[in-house]
Amino acid sequence: MMFKHFALTVLIITTNLIITGCAATTVNIYQVGEEKTLCDKKGKNLGYVAILPEVAWREDQKEPDKRKQMALEEIERSFNQIPCGTLSAPGGIREYANWSNKPESKLLQNFSQEGVDTVILIRIEELSPRLYITFSLPFLWGGTSEADFRIRALSVKSGAVLTDMRVKRFRGGPFNIRPAEWARKELSAALNDIVKNSE
Repeated sequence: MMFKHFALTVLIITTNLIITGCAATTVNIYQVGEEKTLCDKKGKNLGYVAILPEVAWREDQKEPDKRKQMALEEIERSFNQIPCGTLSAPGGIREYANWSNKPESKLLQNFSQEGVDTVILIRIEELSPRLYITFSLPFLWGGTSEADFRIRALSVKSGAVLTDMRVKRFRGGPFNIRPAEWARKELSAALNDIVKNSE
């Protein structure tokens, strides 16, 4: 009986180690301009904000609809309490569309007529786990949860670019197995850093 209990304990510990392994977080930001956040300055006011989400998946993306929903949920959580603007009408989070394909001048004109002050385009390109294997000696394998997206904020009135960056955030490492659902945490953390929410 004691042996079975010991074996079960070892199995649980081993499983936890396999799932979590030795995890580390890496964030890469590629940006135009100096500001890495939307609400970094005291008294900054973006006014009525419209969030324009879109996706650009790779061809072999698994469960794209599930990932779109995950992304939308995290966008809503991050921006609903934006400290330097409001999503109240005429702002708000719009439906998924190919916003980047539309001429920027026309896009701003349309939102100006609606009374929106700032538009924020968020293009999700990756929201997935990844598994990698090294076949050289010593044999290694590992995994990461990844969020890769682009964000561009524009002043509707002036057309000024307030933020323009690509963000890649991933967490994992050797001997990690990371479920797809965990990728939402990386997207949430990255978006909150940009919005400057204090979650």
